[in-house]
Amino acid sequence: MNVAFFGTSDRSIPILEALKNSDFNLVLCVTKDDVKVGRKQELKSTAVRQWAEQNRVQVITIAKLNTETRALIVGVMKATKIDLGVIADFSFIIPEEIFNFPAHKVANIHFSLLPNYRGASPIQFAILNQDKTAGISYMITTKGMDEGPIIFQIPYSLVGTETSGELYKTLFEIAAAKLPKVLQDYVSGKLIPKEQNHSKATYTYSPSHPKHTFIYKEDAKIDWAKSPAEIDAMVRAFNPWPIAWSTLGELLKAKTPIYNNYDNSPDAAVTGTELTQDNGGNSSRNDNKRIKIYETAVINNGTQDELQIKKIQVEGKNILSWEEFKNGYLS
Repeated sequence: MNVAFFGTSDRSIPILEALKNSDFNLVLCVTKDDVKVGRKQELKSTAVRQWAEQNRVQVITIAKLNTETRALIVGVMKATKIDLGVIADFSFIIPEEIFNFPAHKVANIHFSLLPNYRGASPIQFAILNQDKTAGISYMITTKGMDEGPIIFQIPYSLVGTETSGELYKTLFEIAAAKLPKVLQDYVSGKLIPKEQNHSKATYTYSPSHPKHTFIYKEDAKIDWAKSPAEIDAMVRAFNPWPIAWSTLGELLKAKTPIYNNYDNSPDAAVTGTELTQDNGGNSSRNDNKRIKIYETAVINNGTQDELQIKKIQVEGKNILSWEEFKNGYLS
């Protein structure tokens, strides 16, 4: 049975390897065009394109899904006699002429227990909402966003310390390991897709761009009035991108209790100390200087929860521990 894969990121590699080593015949990959990266703006291929070329699988690259590229994809699917499609982390919305072409349609791997968290950011939202369970849904692609019938679902328990990068990696590996059996049972009729309960659907709409379900940099701005657990969840949800951020001035005025701050008193507020711009003895404050927070934890001192900041970066500087940050900038 000939299969086409639609995807982009390096997280998709376990899916590709699982298809390659299964009874299915992976004959086509569709991915994004090369993009310019770095200061030299050098072209870089997606991980999917690199894998496809290394494994001698035909690959189509596109910048967008317009009339021309849709016709191209359908034409190649006809030429390669595609029986089934698989989508994982593709970023484009698949049109009907593509998902209706294969005899067995196109299976989408979505990282939530649908109908919960339809959209592009299910893992980030599961962490932001401090859920106890995430999951994987194998579904049939339809016109509506993540609305298709469910083939199979796998729940996954969360421990509450995962970053979105770590959780995506884990769930992609689980999804890849289970994929061949799920597809075999689906095409053989052992697994019958079931309609979702659409009345219970939730979506991952961006707070800053409410018409879109992707994550934006503005979404990662820390509100220091939130609880330590809520801020810790933000830090984990937005790692490795876009990284939770604030300004130095807002950190100084933080209302949330911060553990082990610069006067070494766990219950003291982070306020009132001059913040230096550099290590050269200049004591002038630059409250608008941006900071990124890469790692935190929640510590209970016996009476309340406090936010322990473990890794922090001042704009334009190296990532520091909280102690290094205190010694270098809060003196």
